[in-house]
Amino acid sequence: MQGQSAPPVPPASYWPDAGGERPTTSRAPGWAKGVMAGAAAVAVLGGGLIAVRNVGQESPPPLARPTFELPSALPSALSSAPPSTLPPTSLPTETASASETPTATSTFAPLKAVPEVCDLLPASLTSRLAPKAVSEPGVQKDGYGALRKGCVWTQKTKNLKNGHLELRSIHLAVNVWPTVDAARGDAAWNFDSMKDMGGTKEENPGLKYLSTYGQVKDLSDVGDEAHAMYTSNLKGTTNVWVYLVMGNTTVDVRYFGTDNKGDDILAQGKDTTPAAEDVLLKGAEEISQQAIKALTG
Repeated sequence: MQGQSAPPVPPASYWPDAGGERPTTSRAPGWAKGVMAGAAAVAVLGGGLIAVRNVGQESPPPLARPTFELPSALPSALSSAPPSTLPPTSLPTETASASETPTATSTFAPLKAVPEVCDLLPASLTSRLAPKAVSEPGVQKDGYGALRKGCVWTQKTKNLKNGHLELRSIHLAVNVWPTVDAARGDAAWNFDSMKDMGGTKEENPGLKYLSTYGQVKDLSDVGDEAHAMYTSNLKGTTNVWVYLVMGNTTVDVRYFGTDNKGDDILAQGKDTTPAAEDVLLKGAEEISQQAIKALTG
């Protein structure tokens, strides 16, 4: 008997710096329950087959004498025509079954390559959402059937405002897939991961900074489909994650924000103020819209 295989892990795009490799561990997905249920069904079915095989090896008990009476008159002739109440045949034709093959479509023209992601966002936007940030190419690598590139905007100098050190950064990744179906599959994986975490809280005594995940939000008029989720942890850091699909392309957006008291870049806990969800969500949506505009322009 083959050993059970490890459950699949969340996609690489969940971690902004994970590039072309997915992590090696993850919590079991919901379909694992289906596998266990299927195994139980096979065991039950196996018992039924054994019972059927043993039929006839012992003498059956004598049949009881029927207690009903036959009708006094039998019909003189039986009709050879089928009953009129039977439904007509509805077997699908070969033409009908062939036309039912699903194929995803999109109003967005397919991309053939990934442009330089650091060129997708104008300085007017990044300087407002992440003041004093400098862009650098991400660590994304082609893999899992997609062409991938990314960019990060991080602050290289301190940005003090109203007695607080405002920490802001932007992570943007673009994945171009061979087909719209492939892009939808990647998006579905990430949407499911987001929805599994949404509204939950990490419970692991081994982790110092446990995260709390907000409810998943649907973004309208952002690509073919887009969802967002706010996350905060006990360290005081917060971010909004947006994942969207447009044609044969998926886009991963992370917008991070934390305000530290004074100018201590290493402040934690009570010395930090998490950036508000509505502020980060608005910024992440602006980034997403601008990325779509640049990719389709």
